[in-house]
Amino acid sequence: MIENKVIPFIKNNQIKCFYTLASFLIIYELCINKIIIDYVKYTEIDWSTYVQQVEVFLKGIYDYTKIEGDTGPCVYPAGHLYVFSLLYNWTENGLNILKAQYIFAAIYILLTIIVFLIYGESIKESDKQQSKTITKNNNNNNNNNIFLKIPFYIIIFLCLSKRIHSIFALRMFNDCISMFLFYISLYLIIKGRWNLGCLFFSCSVSVKMNVLLYAPALLFLMLSTFGFWRTIPKLMICGFVQVLLAIPFLLVNPQGYLLRAFEFSRQFLFKWTVNWRFLPEDLFLNKFWALFLLSIHLFFIFLFYLKYIKKEGGILNILKRGSNNENSKLLSVNYILLTMFTINLIGVTFSRSLHYQFYLWYFHTLPFLLWSTNYNLFLKIGFMLITEYAWNTYPSTSISSLMLFISNFILLIQLYLQPTINSLRENNNNNSSNLKKQKNK
Repeated sequence: MIENKVIPFIKNNQIKCFYTLASFLIIYELCINKIIIDYVKYTEIDWSTYVQQVEVFLKGIYDYTKIEGDTGPCVYPAGHLYVFSLLYNWTENGLNILKAQYIFAAIYILLTIIVFLIYGESIKESDKQQSKTITKNNNNNNNNNIFLKIPFYIIIFLCLSKRIHSIFALRMFNDCISMFLFYISLYLIIKGRWNLGCLFFSCSVSVKMNVLLYAPALLFLMLSTFGFWRTIPKLMICGFVQVLLAIPFLLVNPQGYLLRAFEFSRQFLFKWTVNWRFLPEDLFLNKFWALFLLSIHLFFIFLFYLKYIKKEGGILNILKRGSNNENSKLLSVNYILLTMFTINLIGVTFSRSLHYQFYLWYFHTLPFLLWSTNYNLFLKIGFMLITEYAWNTYPSTSISSLMLFISNFILLIQLYLQPTINSLRENNNNNSSNLKKQKNK
């Protein structure tokens, strides 16, 4: 009797269930972060180096080649120094570690809330599309639209990672700041606030350039929404932010800044790699291996581009539709998220090296990507367990790194094999259909 009442209620009240569950999970996160800070020992890795880099900067030294700390030079863009200068002042010159931990725990909570809001928009759209699909089927209407079915309960998986909690409360990496700013930008984009979204996207890149992995997807989505010419001002916003933040350093040593802040040729140490431990070290350090990975990365981006473009009737059709469009909410929420998260997964899968804090680059996207496939529930949970195991194995082993690569690669292939979902929001889709009918008449 209870099952007969509960299951239909949950199916018919996905949004209410989502907000209820999200509220409980935020309370859980508040408690678990407090427990972690109070009872788990803090681990010093990069915080002291960040503090030393900031101290050099605050002394008025703007030559980027001279800004460094114990573990090396500052290899992040200017936003990194500005953010950690604030944290430096808020934590008594970086000496109050406990206060810094609570600040990062607060950032973790805020990031979680933003991610919940993003998933909430996805679940709302899925619920709305599912209801309309049922209505159309009941009316015997042909329905060839392909939509995602994102259930409310997947947000549980966003709160279960041991590694992600430690990255914030026990390690305090700058990845926490960059990804927090990125998810703000993503939420603004799915709400149709593209200019602000580009502003925050560029701010996140200014803290750490890993967010550039999302850039090919963002460019494609902007072209799809605004066409060629109206995309240019949004790219200018991104560029303006980078130049504005970098002005003090560009005036002193522009070449030094660009080479240090955006050092794409940087050599990573084999002992820290999480994803390529199963390779011989000499191959891992070989420049040809790095070029091979870059080639595969670009190939897969091109492959997914072709998949998306084919669904829309060609690149010229996409650009024409974008040029004629005046609605900033043209694209569906799930299409935006699937495109962004998939292109980022390509970058993560074929990255030259992944360190433990890099898990944060894509952890929060995994439940969405898994529920975008036709895996059954046990396979989805199994994938999350394998991924968490690999990222929590320290030091990484040949087995753990091979499991991580294979699982990421299989997920990537599975996403490619899935039918391409509708790119337009429901109202825009209807308007597009009506326009086609009018033209045919």
